[in-house]
This record gives sequence, structure tokens and C-alpha cells, in this order.
Amino acid sequence: MNNKLKYIIAIISFGVVLSNSMKIGYIDSNRIMNELDQVREIQVELEKEQRKMESDMEGLIAKRDSLIQSYERQQILMNDQRKLEKQQEIQRVTQDIEKFQMEKFGPNGGEIYKIQNQLLAPVLSKIDEAIQTIGKDRGYDFIMDAVSGALVYAIDAHDLTDEVIEELRANSIENNEE
Repeated sequence: MNNKLKYIIAIISFGVVLSNSMKIGYIDSNRIMNELDQVREIQVELEKEQRKMESDMEGLIAKRDSLIQSYERQQILMNDQRKLEKQQEIQRVTQDIEKFQMEKFGPNGGEIYKIQNQLLAPVLSKIDEAIQTIGKDRGYDFIMDAVSGALVYAIDAHDLTDEVIEELRANSIENNEE
């Protein structure tokens, strides 16, 4: 028997064993999120909040642009001290814009993301409860999210965390003795 045929037989055998001993399911988290009315309501609220923040930012940008135009028109008439003051004022407003953008829209804790997380937390909790209930009631060993590939449900019998910790500690002790 050639290696390719052995490989195919091994995969089929593994699949049969797996199907007899484990029950695995999956969910499509995008579809769940798209079909929930609560999520659509949250998206509308977030869009309103984002438009408000964008409007505030546009106001800051307009202020900076106005300062720049004013400076460019009047710089010929300004002494060096006045030029420096205007340049510093433009720089402060530019820094305010950058700070505002990071505080409101920054990827690491921007206000819009905090609001989104706060609004979605109860919905995500309900989704998780539904997954846990279905997993237990229908006897699943594992449930995966087809979108992210994340494990969203597993029975405790498959949790190997304690064994891994014990193995690491045993290896750590052995390595320290060497």
C-alpha cells in the first residue's frame, strides 16, 4: 500500500473515531450579530455618537485651518515674536486635534470603542448564555465560531490546563536541577 493511500485511510479512520466519540458544532457569529435587532439598534446609536464626535473634530480642524489661513495672510506684517506666537497656537490646535482623535477614535481604548463594548456587553452575554445552554442541552463537546475559529464552548472533561501546568512545573523542576 502506498503512503498516500495510508494517509487517506488514517484520515477517514480518525474522522470515524471522532464522529463516534465527540460531538462538534459551529456557529456563524457574523450572522448572529447581523440578525439581532438589539445589535442593529446599538449600531444606530454608535453611528449617532460617531457623527457627533466627527463633527466636534471637524470643528477643531476648521479652527486650525482658519488659524493657518490667517497666519499666511498676515505673516508679512508680523514681527518675529508675533509669528512665533501664531505658529505655536497653530501647533497647539494641531496637537489638540491629534489628542482628540486618539481619545475618541484610537484603537487602544478610544471612547467610541469603549461605548461599543459597553453597549454590546449585555448582548454578547446573552449570546454566550445561549451557546452554553445549547452546548449542554444537546451534548456537544465543542462549539466553534466559524468566523474567528475561536472555541466558544467546550465541556470541562476536555480541559487540559491543569495537566499542562503540572507538566510545565515538573519540567521546570527537572530543568532547575540540571
